[in-house]
Order: sequence, then C-alpha cells, then structure tokens
Amino acid sequence: MPAPLVLLLALPLGVAALRQASCAAHGWAGRAPLWRQCASPMMSAVGVDGPQGLLAYLTGRVGVELPLPQGFVTSALVTLAPGSGLQQQRGVLVLWAVVAAVLSAGLVVAVATVRDTPRADAVAVALSPVLAVSVLLSVQLVPVALAAGGLWAWQRRRPELAGALLGVAVLSGRPAVAVLLAMALVPPPGVADAVRRLLRAAGTALLLVVGPVAAIDLGLVLRPLSAWWGGGAGAGSPWFVPELARHPLGPATVAVLSLLGLALAAGLVVVLSTRRPRPAAADLALLGVVVVLLTGASFRPADAVWLVPFVALAGVRWRDHLVWAGAEATHAVALYTWLDAATDPAKGLPAGWYAAALSLRLMAVGRLAWVVWARASWEGPPPAGTLARLPPERPVDRSRVAVGDDAYPPVTEGP
Repeated sequence: MPAPLVLLLALPLGVAALRQASCAAHGWAGRAPLWRQCASPMMSAVGVDGPQGLLAYLTGRVGVELPLPQGFVTSALVTLAPGSGLQQQRGVLVLWAVVAAVLSAGLVVAVATVRDTPRADAVAVALSPVLAVSVLLSVQLVPVALAAGGLWAWQRRRPELAGALLGVAVLSGRPAVAVLLAMALVPPPGVADAVRRLLRAAGTALLLVVGPVAAIDLGLVLRPLSAWWGGGAGAGSPWFVPELARHPLGPATVAVLSLLGLALAAGLVVVLSTRRPRPAAADLALLGVVVVLLTGASFRPADAVWLVPFVALAGVRWRDHLVWAGAEATHAVALYTWLDAATDPAKGLPAGWYAAALSLRLMAVGRLAWVVWARASWEGPPPAGTLARLPPERPVDRSRVAVGDDAYPPVTEGP
C-alpha cells in the first residue's frame, strides 16, 4: 500500500531540512553557506532589495531567468511568505518544504500505482538519498512531478491528462521533451489514437500557458532561452571541464552541444524502442533524461531530482541507485568547496579535485543509462527452473509396451 511508503519520506526530507538548518539560523548571504554546505541559489534570490512576488514577476519587473514553471512557483512562494529579508527567506523555505513533501508523496503514490511497469519500485522514491541532496535547493521538483505524473497518466490510459501535464512540463526544459518522446514511442494498449491525443493535449496545454503569459510579458518566455544561449557552461556539465582547465568553450558552442545532446537522446530512445520485447516507457524515459542531463549546459546538484522518479519507475537496482547517490553527494560537497576556493584558495578545493568529483558523478549517472540499455538489449528471459525443464508429456501417456511387459513380477493378464 502507498500510505506506509509515504511515511518513509520523512527520512530523506528530514535530512534535507537539517542540511538547511544552519543557513536558516544565520542566513544565506556571503560565503559562509558554502562552508556550511547549505548554499541555495533559490534562497539567495529571495529577500533581496527590489520588487519581488508573483505580481512583479508577471509584469516583468523581476529579472528572473528561470523557466516559466520554476519562475512562477518561486514568485508565488515569495508572495505567500511573510516579512522581509531573512524572515521572508525562512518563510519561503518552510512553504517549499511543505510543497515538496506533498509532491514527493504524490510521486510515491504514482510509482506504486502505475500500470504496465513491472519493475517500478516506490521505495526507491520514498528512501532516495538524492532527495536529501537536491530537493530543497530549487523548485525543480515541480516540473519533475508534472513529467512523472504525465507518464503515470499515460500508463493509466489517460492520454489527454498525460499530454496536458507534459505540455506544461516541457516549458521547464529539455528533460521533459525526452519523457514526451518516450511516451509517444510506447503507446498504451487498447487506447485508440493514443499518440495523436497525447500530442494534441500537450500542444493545447502549451498554447494555453504560453499565450496569456506572452501577452502579458513576452520576456518571461524569451529571457530563460536567452540566458541559456548566452550563459555558457555551468557547474556539473561536462562542457564545464575545459573551463576548469582555463580553456572555456564559447556560449554558442555550449548551446549547440546541448542541442546535439538532445538529438542524441532522441536517437537512442528511438533505437531502444525497437528492441523486442519493447522496453517499458519508463525505461525509455530514464535513458532520455540521463542523456539530456549529461549533455546539458549545466547539471547542478538540484537537477539530480529529475532522475529520482524515473530511476524508481525503471526499477534500477539499489546497488546502482546507491552508487549514484554517493556520487551526487560527493559532487555537491566538492562543488561548494571549490566555489569557496575563489575567496580562500588555502581552504577551498582545487579545480583538479572538483573535476575528479564531477567526472565521478557523470560516470555514475551514465551508468543508469547503461543499465537500462543493457537490460533491454542483452538480458533475456529468466532461466528456466527445474519444473520448467520437465518434458511436456508424461511418458506413461504414450506407452509403447504391452500391459505387464515392464512389471516385476510379470503381469500375464490385462485388467
């Protein structure tokens, strides 16, 4: 039953809250949060001088470069949080912790009740250590929940609901595009015109959201794209390694590589979907999301939450799950320590050591895609047991000897 599993979320979410306790007491400003391992880009943008809140965001008075779903939710949290400065930051943290708990519970229930996904493991969401590392650093869980909810609705034979959820999630970035493609390649059985209904609902939802927003302020849609195109490589991305070596790639080059990564993800998902038996949509979605994240312009610790529900839906073994979680925690610590080296090189982490932690994380995440690929490509049916190797017919059903010929003592008369 999903209800007891939901209670297990108290462990990773409690650890995530404890990681923010020091900053909640002393603030998120300055370099101290890096040493305390509680620095949060979302919290650093809250409580500053200038217009804030949902109304200021919708009217273009807030220069937020977040994608539309994340920007809307963040601004709404700022509006609801009381006070100003540190008090407002604490309010935003508490509100987001409550929302994140509700969304995480929804993911547990969705994974536990999904259909046609035999390997799905709801415990992998409820006890995922990656939630403790990533869930309170940004509102990235909102589009993740939309995408995972869309996959759940797709497997439950509700293409319109799935399309509506994915249509909104696509506004958050490329991972949702990979999930939408995976769903379209594996339509649920028994649903007429499922793919057409899915895409039509996704397009309708996209227009219903983008249309009014663009009429109010087109910059809310274009600013995140401009920031992505001109931002260059960010922390966590493989394209950031040349920058660590003091040979940075140009912003346009990084953006093109990110688009090529999306094309690579689409190609791999299409190829994997041709395997027989056809893999589940969750397996294709995990493969696509992994490749998209690994080739993106940035791959921050908060972005790891994208993988949590799809790792659970694909039923990745706990051994691989824990290896990935350990790499995520190592990378997060290394990133904070490397950032602090900018002000105190004697105490901060050198660029070479951060590159090593980054490479470890990329390999651990890439292994998740390899697990799905290998399982679909080379893993055959389970080996037959002893009973399965028995002959299909009993020998006595077709006896070739006369009655009593093989008995001892001999039988001389028939029945």
